[in-house]
Amino acid sequence: MNKVLHHLHRAVECDPRFSDAYVSLAREYKKDEDPSHYTKFIKKAISIDMKLIRELEKQQVNYAGQNLFGLVRKVFFLELEQKRHLSNLLIELGHFHFENGEIKKAQRIFEDAEMVDPLNADVYYYFGLVYLKRQKYKNAHKSFIHCVERDIHHAGANLELGKHFQRTKDYQLAEVHFFCALETYPYEPVIHILICKLCIKTKDLDSAKHHYESALSMDASSKDRKLENILNI
Repeated sequence: MNKVLHHLHRAVECDPRFSDAYVSLAREYKKDEDPSHYTKFIKKAISIDMKLIRELEKQQVNYAGQNLFGLVRKVFFLELEQKRHLSNLLIELGHFHFENGEIKKAQRIFEDAEMVDPLNADVYYYFGLVYLKRQKYKNAHKSFIHCVERDIHHAGANLELGKHFQRTKDYQLAEVHFFCALETYPYEPVIHILICKLCIKTKDLDSAKHHYESALSMDASSKDRKLENILNI
């Protein structure tokens, strides 16, 4: 056992209700390519969050019964914060199963995350990825739309929507979504390359060249001979 794992195990021994300690422990095992321990500890963190949420719900009822509405409000916002934390953990676990090809299991976990926090944009992004995997393109499109409705700057969903509208030759909408993603990650070469290819389709070669050179300046591995031939570079 390495030193990091040793100290994280000590942390959960000191405070067994410290959810984030289990999360850190799980992620450390994931780095060590130990999936069984990763899922064990991430599920432990999830169970702690669920218990904390139930306790916060009971507190609200108790405070409301005593007409302590200021405390009810305070605990309500603590509950919302805890629900977002739980939803994010469920998404992380679902993503783990998704990456390992366990699509049905991943979808069930994403559905749990949605029930906990329906305002979490990431839930709908991952629903979209699941639908893409199953070749249900209309459902995927709807999920990515739901995602950006909750977070207009969600880079992943904006990129997927940009690709969708580029395929359907709605280049103006494709441009809008690609630039929303670029606004979030201005130094991501992949986004510049996507915009470059879109500009080539719209015959805006000056802009295409600008974005290609921007991508190249950020990551030399972005070099693409085919694009360079089109752009006369």
